[in-house]
Amino acid sequence: MKDCCWILSDGTVGMEVQCIALAEALNFKYQIKAISPSVLLRALPQLGSIPGLSGVKSLNKKFCPPFPRASITCGRRHAGAAIALKKVSQGQVVTIHIQDPRIDPKFFDYLVVPDHDPARGNNILTSKGSLTNINKKKLAEEAKRFLNMVNHLPHPRIAVNIGGGSKRSKIDLASAENIVSKLKLFTQKNECSLMITTSRRTDKTLKSQLRKLSKSQNILLSEGNDPNPYTGFLGLAEAIIVTSDSINMVSEACSTGKPVYILPMGVNNKRRQSFLETMENEGRTKPFDGNLESWTYEPLNETERVATIIKEKLATN
Repeated sequence: MKDCCWILSDGTVGMEVQCIALAEALNFKYQIKAISPSVLLRALPQLGSIPGLSGVKSLNKKFCPPFPRASITCGRRHAGAAIALKKVSQGQVVTIHIQDPRIDPKFFDYLVVPDHDPARGNNILTSKGSLTNINKKKLAEEAKRFLNMVNHLPHPRIAVNIGGGSKRSKIDLASAENIVSKLKLFTQKNECSLMITTSRRTDKTLKSQLRKLSKSQNILLSEGNDPNPYTGFLGLAEAIIVTSDSINMVSEACSTGKPVYILPMGVNNKRRQSFLETMENEGRTKPFDGNLESWTYEPLNETERVATIIKEKLATN
């Protein structure tokens, strides 16, 4: 299947959306193959090259001909499945893996890793942050789709993208109240409205405080609604506030070309901190300080750039 690819995914949203974005940019017709990698295969992805292993056997039952031209996976947890598919297809499937799985790159045809990861090699492509499907066309389409939802909100309209805590950094009541207090003062100072979206990781305590905030007429809160207005809000916003915990969300915001403010949430690890510093140094973001300014920059367009390189390589192979 020349123009087809399989996306191997256990349903982790942040990883799956990156795979879809790259598949679309490569003009592949994609099929999402739902998988559940074993604990062993997640811990030691290279074992995917051993077909007789119990955790690999169960995966291989899902990998039946006709095989696609390529597979796209993201994150260490899916790396073993990509290796298993390569093996069972006898090398027919081109493996494209996003993020550094921390194993020998030779297990893949192409590795796409963020600049802030250390991996480098002949088959490794680097990107600034996460791959996204955010572009001018997508933003315009989604803005039109959700315009009626925000028509009552006064200008300027600010998108606020809220992530969540982690094992290392939980969001307690005091932290949640602090975040909401900052947002409330921001709307009062700048006479603006907020279009807030939460994620699956957003803590219950923070959601509860945001619901209280959304009782104001100039504040709209979406908690994973279907259809999800997340991209629509990005398209309709004049500026964006995004919490610092998610490289994906910051990358998506910085793909709009609109002013992006980073609202601290939790403790950043070294890689995330390096990414955030790069975005600020390149003029895409500023720390959230309660002010509302306007500035311009070249939007991130990493998905198209990476896809172009892979297309060229595929054409010569």
